[in-house]
Amino acid sequence: MNTLQLIKARTVRNQAIETARTQMARAFRHQEHTDQVHTPVAVKAKVLRYRGVAYETNDAQQHPTGGRELRYRGVGYDVY
Repeated sequence: MNTLQLIKARTVRNQAIETARTQMARAFRHQEHTDQVHTPVAVKAKVLRYRGVAYETNDAQQHPTGGRELRYRGVGYDVY
């Protein structure tokens, strides 16, 4: 590989990592705030039904794995 290909590969990798970090930050942006006066918001899972049959969604969103692994569009990267 020549120098330009190496630079491009590194740039694409860094863009993918930055995009994944932005998406993870966006997913956890609206966490509920509680204090001594207000009680925590009750987390109640919504029961989805189709023609009376309950089902669970296929969650297409990526979930962070505690910083152990970073995956973006099926491409795995080392610990970040």
